[in-house]
Amino acid sequence: STTALKSWKVTWTWSGSQHVTNMWNATYTQTGTTVTATNAPHNGALSTGASATLGFGATPAAGTPPTLTCTAT
Repeated sequence: STTALKSWKVTWTWSGSQHVTNMWNATYTQTGTTVTATNAPHNGALSTGASATLGFGATPAAGTPPTLTCTAT
């Protein structure tokens, strides 16, 4: 980003019956097939040009990779 961020959020919708089993560097909620991941307390504020990463496990592993939507404030 060209401006500093206070927080971030990533959302996606699974194509099938997948569900998140664990996540790191973010907190998440899942309602049906829709997942919303928000920054963890330690990586929400980002300076200009900085980045943050998150990771997760999900099951089952089959299905089409989802399209991610990223939102920053």
